[in-house]
Amino acid sequence: MMDYEGRIAKLQGELATEGVDAVLITNLTNVRYLTGFSGTNGQVLVGPRTAQFFTDGRYAARAKDLVSGVDINVYLTRLTDVLVDHLRSAGIDKLGVEAKTMTLAQRDDLGERLEGVELASTSGLVEKLRRTKGEAEIALMRTAIAIGDQTFGYIVERLAPGQTEREIALELEVHMRQSEADEVSFDPIVGSGPLSAHIHHSPSDRSFEKGDLVLLDFGCRVDGYCSDLTRTVVLGGATNEQREQYDIVLAAQAAALDAMRVGGAGKEVDRAARAVIEQAGHGDDFGHGLGHGVGLDVHEAPSQSRISEDTLAAGDVVSNEPGIYVVGSGGIRIEDLVLVTESGPEVLSAAPKQELIEL
Repeated sequence: MMDYEGRIAKLQGELATEGVDAVLITNLTNVRYLTGFSGTNGQVLVGPRTAQFFTDGRYAARAKDLVSGVDINVYLTRLTDVLVDHLRSAGIDKLGVEAKTMTLAQRDDLGERLEGVELASTSGLVEKLRRTKGEAEIALMRTAIAIGDQTFGYIVERLAPGQTEREIALELEVHMRQSEADEVSFDPIVGSGPLSAHIHHSPSDRSFEKGDLVLLDFGCRVDGYCSDLTRTVVLGGATNEQREQYDIVLAAQAAALDAMRVGGAGKEVDRAARAVIEQAGHGDDFGHGLGHGVGLDVHEAPSQSRISEDTLAAGDVVSNEPGIYVVGSGGIRIEDLVLVTESGPEVLSAAPKQELIEL
């Protein structure tokens, strides 16, 4: 089970350091992390000793079933109708708000309605807590990752010339949902032939042809927690060039994995993979960072890129996804999720990758 009260307590411990009397959490992913609530309208007011959850009447019953560790408040019209009284009764003069979530218009409106309360911008308070995954979180991610692995095996048996990218993307999504995923963690990427060189490609009506590289990037959610997997295959026999490029990407991924240790700098992990690709003459063909954290969001801290300032810690779950993308020819990416532990990195994905699959 999730320790929502423990998460709230950790956030309460950050208030004094942040210089605020309380913080209003409005990012829905952060609200879910702190309370278990999933819906389109929910906020959490966290003070030094108490925490209050707010929502409107549409979610009264849902909140009763899902929310843990905080008091539940249901308002009829708008948050500020009940928030003012809570702030006054708790003696809150300086309220932190999530700068990356709240728009300027929302902040201005809140400031006008909360007369006498100073608003202060905060950044990353809950996201910092979310980085370190507990056992219950990792268990959910393992389930989501296993669904992705099984889905790859399913779809590989169905890839053939004449099918379209859209058709395969739909099959990926349907199969994951039929395998007890709650939803996809992002819209599946299916790129074929020269379109596989588009790093973030939207599936098109292009039909597969013999000799195409087919890049498949997809994932799902289980109780909110995400998986993310990329594999690249070829339809028909591969060319020597395709096999060579695939082996380069695989070697780059292995080099990065070896650097994924507690205390490892994100930019150095990225560098380990990038050096392999550069030495093979494809430095200009690797146009993105090596990886990112995964959890309740499919992209979260920590980052692993040329400009990353993050350092890996035990409990981080990160992607390891180097690639080579040759414009006009095709792209290859191999991606696994990795759990960083005190004893070393653990690859969580199990879909086959040791050689380029030729269909």
